[in-house]
Amino acid sequence: MSEGHRVAVYYQTQYDSSMASNSPFGHYVSPLPLLTLITQYVQTICTDIQPNLHYSIFLAAFHINSDKSVHLNDNLPEDPKFTQMWQDLGQMQAQGVKVIGMLGGAAPGTYNLLTPANFDTYYPILANYISEFHLDGMDLDVEQSTSLSVITNLITRLKADFGDNFIITLAPVATALTEGANLSGFDYIQLEQQMGSKIAWYNAQFYSGFGTLFPDSQYIDIVNFGSGLNPNRLVASVLTNPANGGGYISPDEVVSSVKDLSARYGFNFGGINGRCYPDSRRWEYFNSNPNRTEPWVWAQTMSNAMNGLKLAKQEFEAKSGSKRSRGWAQSSL
Repeated sequence: MSEGHRVAVYYQTQYDSSMASNSPFGHYVSPLPLLTLITQYVQTICTDIQPNLHYSIFLAAFHINSDKSVHLNDNLPEDPKFTQMWQDLGQMQAQGVKVIGMLGGAAPGTYNLLTPANFDTYYPILANYISEFHLDGMDLDVEQSTSLSVITNLITRLKADFGDNFIITLAPVATALTEGANLSGFDYIQLEQQMGSKIAWYNAQFYSGFGTLFPDSQYIDIVNFGSGLNPNRLVASVLTNPANGGGYISPDEVVSSVKDLSARYGFNFGGINGRCYPDSRRWEYFNSNPNRTEPWVWAQTMSNAMNGLKLAKQEFEAKSGSKRSRGWAQSSL
């Protein structure tokens, strides 16, 4: 699960208040168009390695509350407004897509309730929701000061309860991966040294003053920093819309860096994902440029930018004599 070349999106806004209603709860933004993108990607690029592909969508944001509830954004996960979403995500899972819940984010409190004094009270509530809604993994977005032991304990327990195939990712700001500015409080280099084998990859945030992907020198600096982090486990998170946060770079600039990093690291380049930040309602998939009425176009654009990887794989195998490369094993949407 750690090897890959990924195009990822975060899916937090299920209802877009700026558009005409198409459901009893407002304008529902379905993730299903991404299935078409996956099908096209497999058919046109990866037909020879289809059984080994891994696709995922990040469902945001889960919060643990002191009243012993867990909310998906502002509502309980079982709220009727999410019924269609769960059905659509289930359809995607049936096609092989992994649904990963994002835990935490800018809203404080969640990780305070997972300290040793509180863990046995609050963790089982989260675990029950993971089981009930068949989540395939959790993305730990820690944006409050938290001790390393809290995170290592949580990762250890998630793996113990849900198995080795349960996907765990983290979402640090990019500077934290070179011992710079850090919203999480703990040291990510120490975390990687202690728990790297249990962490599938990092969704590093290259925006809001914590980094940029254009130019791509900061990504390269992270890989060269000495932490042992392989580029196939470093996914660059960028903003998909300038209205929603600082540090936006255009799709053309993202594509330029993606092509450069793909050329530099070959099929070991970890990939790209799209987020909008910091407004808790306005990140990610639903209003992605260049066309917010068709937000999946952003993911298609990034996939197209990496089309040369099939040729790179073939060239690698021709030179090495290998029928299959270890670094080409996984991909993610």
